[in-house]
Amino acid sequence: MPQSEKAGYHHGDLKKALVEAALQVLLEEGLDALSLRRVAREASVSPAAPYRHFKDKQELLTTVSEHGFTELERRLRTSNSERPGDLDASGKTYLAFAIEQPQLYRLMFTQNIIRLAAAEHEAKECSREAFTRLVETIETGIAMKQIEKTESHMLALSSWSLVHGISMLAIDGILEGGPFEELSHPRILEIAQSYFKSGWRLQS
Repeated sequence: MPQSEKAGYHHGDLKKALVEAALQVLLEEGLDALSLRRVAREASVSPAAPYRHFKDKQELLTTVSEHGFTELERRLRTSNSERPGDLDASGKTYLAFAIEQPQLYRLMFTQNIIRLAAAEHEAKECSREAFTRLVETIETGIAMKQIEKTESHMLALSSWSLVHGISMLAIDGILEGGPFEELSHPRILEIAQSYFKSGWRLQS
């Protein structure tokens, strides 16, 4: 066992260190590079060490995804605390998270992760908590008469769909060049949200 492993990880710190190492590998090298062996090397522990907490790579990925949803939820909660009822601010917070950590964001919405999370109560709850923050923002906005009274869960779902779509377009580089070249990603979101709030003003 490496000396750094002996000295560095006690009282449950190993799992946290492994998740942090996985996030670093994800950020610098992408999802394809992520493995239990690679994470062990990044954390300076033995190749066997990750198996104390993760039975396989899939369980590691689910835990990292759970971490992502927890962090997203924390940022949305902070946004609603600083800008109560401001759905636009929550949207920009969400977009900023996706742009800042694109590999993590993609992982969070990977089909295999979503299916596995459905079977893992804790992971499933983390993703629900992030959605709940949007619902709370809307309900606060309704109470403050900043948002017209409506079914908060459906409005949250509609808003989430808009922001998630733009976030994916942004991190995949699809918004670069063309008619969007001179617009920042937050500005693109702002314009899209203005259409969303006005009901698009389209004739049926």
